[in-house]
Amino acid sequence: MKGLIFEALTPRAEAAANRTDLACFIGFARVRDGEPPADLRQWLQQEGWWATDQSAGARSGPPSLYDVPLPVASWERFDQLFAWDQRVYGQAGGAAIHGATYLGAAVRSFFSQGGRKCYVISCGEPAALAADRAARDAMLLRLVPADIGRSPRREEWHGLHHLLGLPGAAFVALPDLAELAAVYHEATLTPLALPRPVPEFVECSQPGPEAASEKQVVQLAAPTCTDAEYAVWRDTVHRAAVWIADHRRDMQLLAALPLPQRESAAAADLLAFMHQQGWLSGALAHGGPCPAAGSDAEKEACSIASAFLQLCYPWLQAGYAADLPAGLEPPEGVLAGLLARNALTRGTFRNGCALPLHELQGVTPRLRQSQMSGINTRAPLRASPRSPFLDRVSLFGPETGAIRLLSDVTTSNDAACRQAGINRTIGLVMRAARCIGEEYVFESSGERLWQQLQTRLTDVLRAMHQAGALAGRDPQDAYFVRCDRSTMTQNDLDNGRVIVQVMIHPAASIETMRIQLAIGDGGRVTGLGIGDWGSI
Repeated sequence: MKGLIFEALTPRAEAAANRTDLACFIGFARVRDGEPPADLRQWLQQEGWWATDQSAGARSGPPSLYDVPLPVASWERFDQLFAWDQRVYGQAGGAAIHGATYLGAAVRSFFSQGGRKCYVISCGEPAALAADRAARDAMLLRLVPADIGRSPRREEWHGLHHLLGLPGAAFVALPDLAELAAVYHEATLTPLALPRPVPEFVECSQPGPEAASEKQVVQLAAPTCTDAEYAVWRDTVHRAAVWIADHRRDMQLLAALPLPQRESAAAADLLAFMHQQGWLSGALAHGGPCPAAGSDAEKEACSIASAFLQLCYPWLQAGYAADLPAGLEPPEGVLAGLLARNALTRGTFRNGCALPLHELQGVTPRLRQSQMSGINTRAPLRASPRSPFLDRVSLFGPETGAIRLLSDVTTSNDAACRQAGINRTIGLVMRAARCIGEEYVFESSGERLWQQLQTRLTDVLRAMHQAGALAGRDPQDAYFVRCDRSTMTQNDLDNGRVIVQVMIHPAASIETMRIQLAIGDGGRVTGLGIGDWGSI
């Protein structure tokens, strides 16, 4: 016996079924060498992501931490698993200049802003700066596969598809998306080592600081998109939003708008450019890949107006982000952390603008008030032309001497679904219905089951009303639940389909919303509501 090895295991705790603060980050970062922690290996096997002798449908071949979801409950755990700060940005003095990956930066900001737990999916190592359009397009397809179907086999899941096996995730972000949509130009690569900080005087009675190792900063322009490259970004966001609308309607997609290149139409007026390209015309269209934008109808086929999509802008300057090009990071990680903290401390249904942000120093570009609040009257009526940039994109900006979230909105053209807290409230109802449906999946459909479902959902909505998520002085003014023969056809009854009708009055200045929830095979819940949220 050579000795004893003690390995501390993180206690495994099941997440609350209705938890709405969990985020999933999908991107690119190298996995560190060595064996993964024992508790992570156990989780991957028990949850079916790694094959065991008894598992069916899990991936074959040797276990890998790439392209599988990894639960991360602290920044230290993420740093233990990923070489997130070892991306090579160039050479200086014969030595490689390393910096952070955008995936690592997003997770870092998530925990910095108050997030408690997330899932991380690394689809491989980050792109080389010299990667061309074809290589970047291939990486985008690893993030959001072209096949937007729903396969029951886990070995066929890649990138975004893994959300089928993560029912607890409430948000998803693709931090590498903006960079992969653009192509770097060689002339912009000017890496430079950051000199060692000068030590300050410390009194003898005080403990001295630890010896600081030489750090590096990347003097590299942040990725920017041409007008044509914006179409690449739009196509990927459209594909992801369609998939979420079809398969994970209780989730929110967070996506940062890319920075525009100078002298481009997007740089002149980003909202006008979005309208010109048909991004906000009509509702999210289902179907195959986006056609080449030409006519208004073709542009509208790639609309990203959706209650499930929350765009954010501008890019952020953080005190800890000097290891990124130009010291700028896309804001998805900050927004995800803020919304997670909002869900934990105030309730997911509340607007996230009330909470302060930590360690943010500025925004790029800095928008004028006219750019945030101005309207575009040339936009078509189906694109809500009277809505300013502030009402279409979740904007960050200076307020009372600090950087804050100025708006918490989705891209929906339906004003009733514009406030992001409304969609999060509906997502909470969907989660509760799914959990209840899973409990009763083997029960026979009938009066007894219908009454049980109605009672359980009423209890959930009563708790939401008491917490302030639903408006109305009395419960009957805030919600209504019905599950009986009037909510189902004979065909539904013959096929064992149970439909529960839920009417809620969210705590916002909108009209009452009606949602129909169909509980089918395996406890899967399908939304059959009306309006923008139910139709996309």
